[in-house]
Amino acid sequence: MTDFEEQFDAEADRVAASDEIFELRDALRRANEKLRKAKAKSDEVAEAAFQGAEAAMLALGRPKVKPYVSKPGGGRSEVALWHLSDWQGSKRTESYNSEVMRERAHRFVDKAGKITAIQRADHPVKECHILLGGDMIEGLFNFPTQPYEIDMTLFDQFVNVASLLDEVARRAASMYDKVEVTPEWGNHGRLGSKRSAVPRNDNADRMTYRLAASMGKDVPNLTWHECPEDIQRVEIGNYKALLIHGDEVGRNGFASPTTLVQHANKWRSGAYPWDFRDVYMGHYHTHNDWAMANGQGHVYQTGSMESDNRYARESMASSAIPSQRLHFIDPRDGIVTAQYQLYLDK
Repeated sequence: MTDFEEQFDAEADRVAASDEIFELRDALRRANEKLRKAKAKSDEVAEAAFQGAEAAMLALGRPKVKPYVSKPGGGRSEVALWHLSDWQGSKRTESYNSEVMRERAHRFVDKAGKITAIQRADHPVKECHILLGGDMIEGLFNFPTQPYEIDMTLFDQFVNVASLLDEVARRAASMYDKVEVTPEWGNHGRLGSKRSAVPRNDNADRMTYRLAASMGKDVPNLTWHECPEDIQRVEIGNYKALLIHGDEVGRNGFASPTTLVQHANKWRSGAYPWDFRDVYMGHYHTHNDWAMANGQGHVYQTGSMESDNRYARESMASSAIPSQRLHFIDPRDGIVTAQYQLYLDK
């Protein structure tokens, strides 16, 4: 082969390669354009769904709220903290369903209001921070028989639980000068199976919170925070805590108390880039607390609104009376001054 022929073949190969690169780039450009349009369309559909659900709920009418205005009083002011977790909305057992959930949620508000009144006899309690610990809905994708153990579809869970969360937040706004809601999503809000390629924070709990927040826009002393991450920061004056669901630690969402506290100690020692005192979690449907290694902070585990959990009873030999948690916080010293386990079965 002559030098000319070799040069010709090399040039032909170069042109062919450049043509191929151009075609690949063009194909990639067209694919990205389709992806962009599809994403824009899905975002529009999701936004339209939220707006439609919100409009439907507002059309039904939401209870009007007269914001609470505290009376002047002596003493150091404290802040109420409600930790509400694991409502499992629409779960159906022999002793639990959506109507029982609603009764127990309002029973908690009644009891929290009475205890707040007792606290106010000694010092002001002007603010309330509501921590939502996740698994507020039951979901559909956690175990094979789950669709047979609910009394509402996933969409109805979304609307019904959001409506109840809004009712609870509105009642809190009528009891305190200022209410802040910090939500966290749980494993029951997962969309699809564990192997599905769905981002973790595309979670039905999170969607439920978004709808509830939209419903409460007319309440002037109520603020809802977002929850894009799976660990939320709680800050009340000088008091700092983490809010998690509880499935972040351990294998398949289960960990022993020792493992839970070890993780909290590691986070406290610098593994988590924020200085905090306490950790609030749910997930295990039982009420507990454990001291952390520094002798000051605690891991607070809160029970569930649900009762008669067959899975917990059979797989972990665990059962508990339905309860939720109420704390009072000194925002100046940054500590918990009082804690209550509110039983909700009666």
